[in-house]
Amino acid sequence: MTRKIVVLIRSNPQESHRASEGIRIALGLASGEHEVEVILTGKAPLLLTSELEEYVDGEMTEKFLATLKEFIPIFYIDKESLDEIDFSASDYKLMPVSSEEIAEKIAAADRFAMF
Repeated sequence: MTRKIVVLIRSNPQESHRASEGIRIALGLASGEHEVEVILTGKAPLLLTSELEEYVDGEMTEKFLATLKEFIPIFYIDKESLDEIDFSASDYKLMPVSSEEIAEKIAAADRFAMF
């Protein structure tokens, strides 16, 4: 049974392994039969920058992201992070979303996980 799942990652990858764990879980869910959307807020969008290897579990996360982008074509980023983080060297397709749009995505999902 296909379920729509939202994975919201808020943890700072500079300080915690939780952001990496969120990417790993998203990959596990997306590689199955589920429809997964990944939303990054706060400092979590740093995961999609060229400095990823410098962060907690960065090398491992880089491998997960390389595979995850095959299953998830777009990563949703809160609009405030777009102003604070440089994504010019990012290989990922990003879509800015407002707080209201994030709330709508979570409300429309069958399951929700937060890291």
